[in-house]
Amino acid sequence: MIARQFLITGIIMAVIAMGLSILFRIQLAWPDKSFPLLETLLGKWAEGGRIKPDFYLALVTIHGTIMVFFVLTAGLSGTFSNLLIPLQLGARDMASPFLNMLSYWFFFTACVIMMASFFIQTGPASAGWTVYPPLSALPTAIPGSGLGMTLWLISMVCFVTSQLMGGINYVATILNMRTKGMDFWKMPLTIWSLFLTAILGILSFPVLVAGVVLLVFDRSFGTSFYLSDIVMGT
Repeated sequence: MIARQFLITGIIMAVIAMGLSILFRIQLAWPDKSFPLLETLLGKWAEGGRIKPDFYLALVTIHGTIMVFFVLTAGLSGTFSNLLIPLQLGARDMASPFLNMLSYWFFFTACVIMMASFFIQTGPASAGWTVYPPLSALPTAIPGSGLGMTLWLISMVCFVTSQLMGGINYVATILNMRTKGMDFWKMPLTIWSLFLTAILGILSFPVLVAGVVLLVFDRSFGTSFYLSDIVMGT
């Protein structure tokens, strides 16, 4: 059931990301033309049938974020780990079904927060999916550097929480719940790949959260972890 939830949510987010991609690629393919459909769909962000530069960057940002984090990472990993690990190890369930459930709901919450940023006045985050400063660290840099960027950061914290819960669960299941007679060297290659993916996630995603926290300090408390004194002074 949880694998199915990850799959369905991942597919929905992939469709949304592809829709965003189509919108900004239409503008990219015909930069000198106006498309009334764009103004109908996007309103003030595409007045005259042309996407504004700030919103173009926002579309690229959210598209990249969804594809890299919500589809390729959470959608695929959450789906196949929950489906295949118990099946191929001979386990009755994951090590912690409750932690597994929480993992999905944190992922779902991250998706909702990310999509909610499209409905605020200043629009979604516009710093690119890599979220490089100064666009991500200065709330007044461009419209998408304000509340939309804050929602992006909150969404990432929820996403990382989900991945840590899932990763710990996958590793615990593989280490402790293999069927009788199955040692590490008899595990299917698929399980090895999911096992190493979970370990890499556990090691790397806390670093992402640390980066997010430092970015929040730059945005809200006047620190300069990512901003030089020159930027702060002007």
